Amino acid sequence: MKRGLLAAVGAAVTLVASSRARAQGVGETCAASYEQAQQLVRDRALLRARAELRVCVSSCPATLARDCQSWSEQVERDMPSVALSATSADGRAPGRVRVLLDGAPLVDALPKDPIELDPGRHTLTFEDAAGTRVATVVTVSQGDKALPIAVRFPAAAPSRPAAGAVAPPVRQRWPLVLAGAGVMGLGAGAFLGIKGHLDRSELRSRCAPGCRVDEVDAIDTVWKAGAISAGAGLVAAGLGTVLYFQLDPIVPAAPAAGSALLPGGAALSLRGSF
Repeated sequence: MKRGLLAAVGAAVTLVASSRARAQGVGETCAASYEQAQQLVRDRALLRARAELRVCVSSCPATLARDCQSWSEQVERDMPSVALSATSADGRAPGRVRVLLDGAPLVDALPKDPIELDPGRHTLTFEDAAGTRVATVVTVSQGDKALPIAVRFPAAAPSRPAAGAVAPPVRQRWPLVLAGAGVMGLGAGAFLGIKGHLDRSELRSRCAPGCRVDEVDAIDTVWKAGAISAGAGLVAAGLGTVLYFQLDPIVPAAPAAGSALLPGGAALSLRGSF
């Protein structure tokens, strides 16, 4: 019987200690949330403050819980929100757009309802399915509700020619045409000159010095045509070469940047290959 009494007393002590431990744990949670919520409100970290105030309301005694409830209602009134929207360069919907807040993911698609933010200065980055980004810096104040933030994506950059198939710029194309024509003229002149020389040798061995005048004139005509062709080709090739090297080089355009004013800040758009 003594053993049974001792066991009952031990169980009662254990139950009381356990109850006290649970009560002490609830008290620590209440005190931590009560103090932390006030500090977060002072720091204007309203999203985190609201979460701590909910813990305070549910874990603190009635007197402290009423304080947390009152602060929570004030936080709801002060909590700002923004309404996000985006359009493509032609004014149409750009499809799926994700948004980053200060470099961290915010939403994977533009929501229909406003999004709550802590008050202060923020950078919102909009990114479409093609990877084009538009960043806007905004300042939201306590009490701002559904502040409109709208951005427009820039027009897509023109596609580049495939590697190895890049056409020369128009300004440099005509010198290349002249040089090519000059090379062809030189080739034709060389051909006619060689032909005239061979025909003259054959005619000399066959009938010199009593060859017919028309045969001699025909060979002279070939030689003259060759000389004219070679001369014209030399001039064209030389002129094309000089023009080609004297033209200013075409410098590729740098990635484009644009800006636009938005409510609460300025927007910067960048496009190019990253």
